[in-house]
Amino acid sequence: MNRKEAKVKLGLAFDLIIQTSHPLEMKKWSRIVKISKKVENEYRALPFRYQTIVERLKREGFFVNSTILEEIHLSDEYKQALKLNVQLRDYQKETLTRFTLNKYRGVVILPTAAGKTIIGLSALEKIKQKTLIVVPVINLLEQWIKAIVEFTSITREMVGQFGDNVKEIKDITVTTYASARQNINTLRKHFSFIIFDEVHHLPAEKTIKIAEGFPAPYRLGLTATPDRADSGEKELYTLIGPQIVVSTISDLVNEGFVAKFDLETIEIDLFQKEQMQYEKYMNIYRSYLRKRKIQIRSPKDYERYLVFRVNVDPEAKEALEAHRKARTIVYSSQSKLVKIAELLKRHKSDRVLIFSEFNDMVYMISKRFLIPSITHETKSSERNVILKKFKEGKYSKLVTGKVLDEGLDVKEANVGIIVSGSGQSRQFIQRLGRLLRPKTEKVKLYELVTSSSLEVSTAKRRKKSEII
Repeated sequence: MNRKEAKVKLGLAFDLIIQTSHPLEMKKWSRIVKISKKVENEYRALPFRYQTIVERLKREGFFVNSTILEEIHLSDEYKQALKLNVQLRDYQKETLTRFTLNKYRGVVILPTAAGKTIIGLSALEKIKQKTLIVVPVINLLEQWIKAIVEFTSITREMVGQFGDNVKEIKDITVTTYASARQNINTLRKHFSFIIFDEVHHLPAEKTIKIAEGFPAPYRLGLTATPDRADSGEKELYTLIGPQIVVSTISDLVNEGFVAKFDLETIEIDLFQKEQMQYEKYMNIYRSYLRKRKIQIRSPKDYERYLVFRVNVDPEAKEALEAHRKARTIVYSSQSKLVKIAELLKRHKSDRVLIFSEFNDMVYMISKRFLIPSITHETKSSERNVILKKFKEGKYSKLVTGKVLDEGLDVKEANVGIIVSGSGQSRQFIQRLGRLLRPKTEKVKLYELVTSSSLEVSTAKRRKKSEII
């Protein structure tokens, strides 16, 4: 048969199989496919390459036979119900336009409180494909389902939930990263559009398999900032699509879409005993770096020269432990508790969120000031009760660890206190975003930083972002 034919089908979870009647010119194809060792003229690729491969085969004159993702448009029932009942803001319209011009692919980078969920629903309405929405945690799964029902005519019964002990697949389905990864073979055949909320989670070693293993050609990532300590954000633009940035926090403030805010950085001195301990541990750490002629310029350097050497170099282990103890002292010092007491007294009648990098400090603050706390150890039922009472005003103060840096929707909070945090811009933007829901009054964010310590440079790093 002279006609060039190609059959494209899904293999195992991370295999797309291409069988051809004529061999491919591998000089042109080597970047996206590899030759199969099993069958002649058979090639394999990651499923996320599906659309690219089919389009290239057709350009090269192949007749393509594939049943992947056929007949998975939204049903008429869903099309009729999927009508947004909110007016898009100008920057949301611009975002959607760029996403459309990118062939329905892209990573939308907008501040917290900019309405990224609305952009996702607008894209869904425009594409009209069966859609899987992937979120990192259960409370975001619940928030997406609530938003779909609130902002469209879709009823709760029409939204599929795949996670939290529920496994239902419908035209529009919300799942978690963990469930999507564990059930990739079941889910990937049903959806041609996939929305990744908090997409900065995706490049992690396990979750990246979701993006690689789904053949869905239409992809949207949503995040306040994609930056990762391991520079994994670069993978997003290959797996999801190009960056789409149309607005900053300052833009939103100036246009009146989010509250105006004041940021006050308060430098705090350690108590004398804490200062002596801190210097002791930092001297051990710095001595090791000098002795080994090591310069730490990035988190990767830290892993390479310290974390990965602890099993072969006892001094590396000692230096790593000393550095950990020094961080604990400056992030969780007793002097910070004194300042927190002062701020809580100043904002007695305000709704205050307190953020800490370490759970031990969360519990210490909770016990010292009789404030409810939420960490990753808090049961879902207890967390929901605490958040409900905070929203209702029964609790006016709440202290939390990193678990609520994202996925927390508390419009009522108007004061934030960052007791400690990482050097990542994303975490800082997310914590600021907890306060930036539309309000008439200005909100206040305090940042407690231990003076003359490693925390000073950490605090500077986290505020270096184009989106602020």
